[in-house]
Amino acid sequence: MTLSLNREQLGLLRYVHVNMPWNMLHRYREIILQTPMNIEIGIAAEDLERVRAPEFQAAAAALHERGCAVTMHGPFWDLCPGSLDPLIRQASQHRLRQFFELTKIFQPLQVVCHTGFDPRHHRGHRKVWVENSVAAWEPLVKAAEERKTPVLLENVWEAGPEIHRELMDRIGSPWLGFCLDVGHQHSFSSTSLAAWLEAMSDRLKEIHLHDNDGTQDAHLPVGRGTIDFEVLFDFLVRKGETPVLTLEPHTEEHLTASLDGVRRFVQERVHRLWPS
Repeated sequence: MTLSLNREQLGLLRYVHVNMPWNMLHRYREIILQTPMNIEIGIAAEDLERVRAPEFQAAAAALHERGCAVTMHGPFWDLCPGSLDPLIRQASQHRLRQFFELTKIFQPLQVVCHTGFDPRHHRGHRKVWVENSVAAWEPLVKAAEERKTPVLLENVWEAGPEIHRELMDRIGSPWLGFCLDVGHQHSFSSTSLAAWLEAMSDRLKEIHLHDNDGTQDAHLPVGRGTIDFEVLFDFLVRKGETPVLTLEPHTEEHLTASLDGVRRFVQERVHRLWPS
């Protein structure tokens, strides 16, 4: 399989990561290694069930040998570390511990996880949910600190940054950071992008880049929806922030289109975003 990239797109790939689910890594392996491409490996529960350590080890060795920078995204479907049900909390923590064991193999720059907070279910039990979440994340963050691997909590259904802010302030570790998903913010949050950025700027370590029109999480290429990326990149330049930028394309065409979209927004800012 080949992926046609022009010089500008290849140049931008030096500065961004591309989300790559583990179950698609083999399909795109040669493209990733030949480019080489920085990737965020998405690990699902079924990967933790069926894949043995030697397969993970072989993939990690190949990526590091080619100089591919690696971040990782943990399993999230149906997981809720702050659940009011102790068995759900137990299962969620088990999956996350399994995932964190992989950091010993891949040695990622950082890992991204979801809080599992859903305001439709948890709003009325917020205090208990937060207490349960703090208890669940504290040992995971401690393990991450020992391995020198920052843990980032990503926004999904949260209406605003208050939940993330409270968890990070309560746990109080510099190894716990924030991943801003601009697509989730635009389609699910009632709080502006500027407000999210200001509230979480001291913990902002990664940004997931994709687009939508505000009605659903469509994962369109950057520039094909209504997200105000000027606000985002102006903020990063003004604050001197250089978080990892991760593209989340759902097709090959969306990857090249997103690279073109990002390039339009950063071409006059590139030297301020990524000083040489």
